[in-house]
Formats: sequence, structure tokens, C-alpha cells
Amino acid sequence: MSFIFSFQKVLDVKEKEKELAEQQFGSVKNKQLELELKMKGLESEKDKAFHQYDHVNRKTVMEIMEFQQGIDHVNHQLKQLEIQSQLIEQEVEKQQQVLIEKSKEAKMWNQWKAKSKLAFETMVNQKEQAMLDEMAVIRHSRRH
Repeated sequence: MSFIFSFQKVLDVKEKEKELAEQQFGSVKNKQLELELKMKGLESEKDKAFHQYDHVNRKTVMEIMEFQQGIDHVNHQLKQLEIQSQLIEQEVEKQQQVLIEKSKEAKMWNQWKAKSKLAFETMVNQKEQAMLDEMAVIRHSRRH
């Protein structure tokens, strides 16, 4: 006699939901990391532009305007990335909460399965012990 958890299909669904939540969380985290790398790249580009601006001795008005336009463009891109970063941060938090919830549900069902299996094994052991006790009584009564 083997143990069969009567809610195994529910447990399987909960495990799949947890896996899906993990994948979605990982995907959003990857987007967040990519965005951070883009922002660092733009910061580096901005620093380079400032460095070039500072090290040119004689600048024409046109060169100054070009540098300023380049810096303004980088600043605009940075602001857009910061907005995206805030949105992704909110999505990360949301997906993290979903993952926590799905993990709790899966853990609860796994614990229930473990308790059910333990109760089943205890019952089987008790039945087996009762049968062995009965066999011992029968053997003992046949000897006398």
C-alpha cells in the first residue's frame, strides 16, 4: 500500500505557479539590471562630454553649443531612464510580492502533503503492528 496525496493536482498547480512567479521575477530583475547598465553608460557619456568641454582651450560659440546640446540630450535620456527605472522598481516589488505569496502557498501544500504522508505511514505501521500482534497471539495460543 503506497501513499497517494489526494490533492496532488492542486499541489502541482501551486508548484507551477511558484515556478512561473520565479521566472517573471527573474525577468523583471534582468530588465532592471539592463536599465541600470544603460544609466551607467549614459553617466559615463555625460562625464566624458563634460571632460571634453573642460579641456578645450579655445572654444567657438558653435562648439560650446554642440557640447551643451550633447549634454542636454544625455540629461534628457537619463531622465527618461530614471522614469523607466521607477516603473521597473515598482514592477520588481509587485513580482516579489507575488513570488512570496506563491512560495507560501506551495510550502503550505507541501507541508500538508508531508503531514498527510506521516499520518498515512503511522496508520500503516499501526495496522502492521496489530497484525503482527495478532499473529504472535495465534502462535502463542497454538503452542499451548
